[in-house]
Amino acid sequence: MTSARRYRPTSTRLFTWILRHTYGAFITSRYKARAIGLEVFDTVKPPFILVGNHSTLLDPFITNYFVPYPVHWVSSDGNMRSAIMRFLLIKLVGSIPKSKAIPDIETVNWIVEFIRKRKSVVGFYPEGQSTWDGSSLPSPVSTAKLVKLLKAPVICAVSRGAYMTKPRWAYTRRDGEMQIEYSQLLTPQRIKELSVEEIDTILNAAIQHDDPAWAQRQGLEFQDPKRAECLELALYACPACGKLQTLKSAGERVVCLSCGFTAEYEEKGSFKLEKAGSSLSPALSGMESRGGSLLFPSLRGWDHWQKAHLEALLKANFAASPDSPIFFDEGVRLLRGKRMDRMEYLGHGRLSLNSKSISLKPTGGEEVSIDLAEIDGPGVLKWNLFEFYVGKAVYRARFDDRAASGYKYASAIEILATARQALSPASSPTLTP
Repeated sequence: MTSARRYRPTSTRLFTWILRHTYGAFITSRYKARAIGLEVFDTVKPPFILVGNHSTLLDPFITNYFVPYPVHWVSSDGNMRSAIMRFLLIKLVGSIPKSKAIPDIETVNWIVEFIRKRKSVVGFYPEGQSTWDGSSLPSPVSTAKLVKLLKAPVICAVSRGAYMTKPRWAYTRRDGEMQIEYSQLLTPQRIKELSVEEIDTILNAAIQHDDPAWAQRQGLEFQDPKRAECLELALYACPACGKLQTLKSAGERVVCLSCGFTAEYEEKGSFKLEKAGSSLSPALSGMESRGGSLLFPSLRGWDHWQKAHLEALLKANFAASPDSPIFFDEGVRLLRGKRMDRMEYLGHGRLSLNSKSISLKPTGGEEVSIDLAEIDGPGVLKWNLFEFYVGKAVYRARFDDRAASGYKYASAIEILATARQALSPASSPTLTP
């Protein structure tokens, strides 16, 4: 097991300076990022907390470039499971590891140490993950509790255009522009006066941003002839025939291999219908059949629809046949580990999810099957590393196909978990005489 000493965050100022002025400068220039409100750093000095909306995987590098101090980012320990990355992120950069397998109090203690003892800057994204559809996720109330505990100044960095330039599901960059606006959100005195609930409201309001909607209001377009490629990392349901895992992207379009439905992903982030497909009764209520009509204003609408559609399927079809596969992928490696230790290889083969379990049937060896009731914290690291926890053990599914979606598994498991909770006796109201 990785010892506490080995993952205790430190930092090297020289390395941080070099990283900012090399890779940070390159990324900032490449993404045409500009800063607004940098005068806030004339008055706010360390220690302080840096928060922001999490629009793209490169947010920390671009945000940090404009901050004139080293920033110690709270980061998923899933990024630190190799010795090289662990040394780079923890020992040289001073990242603070966070995992469901590490008690929150341990991460909080490190944050407190950097703020109160080292008088440094700690950065984190309250959403906990980067957005799939370009709109901000809610911040949990635990973040407000942490702010209340630290009573340090809070600076908010709101990025605009980052998602449209490089969506989480995309491997290629679009040609556009982005901006980051820095402002002081809370002062120590203000934090003392506010309740946790009031801080939570202020924090959530500050990080709220819908990038496609913003780009459309500004009349901005983000150009890339391959801009739709790998959309199936985020989209798993066809709005025409309703079938799952039949979408395929190429160039500027996404196509259903089952019914022929075709949509163009436009430069402004919306979806335009090209072909309605062969389905006589579209799964999407009110979907027009004529080409050129607006299908969804952004991926957010499609994602909301597909989750509701998946939930309906799970309650009907898959509830009646719990052993039937909901999703499956060939060519998947399953690994198991703990915290930041090196992960154990469990096999390579077909990953399958049904209403009761997720299993890997390897080309050689015994099948690995895990009851969904034992699973906690399903999620996706980077593009499509699907991870979940069983107790303190973390499992990771690595797909040979870079367009194979881990997001669809996480979505289905979360829906099934919510359904189980609703059916459990503990969730039923208790009547008292």
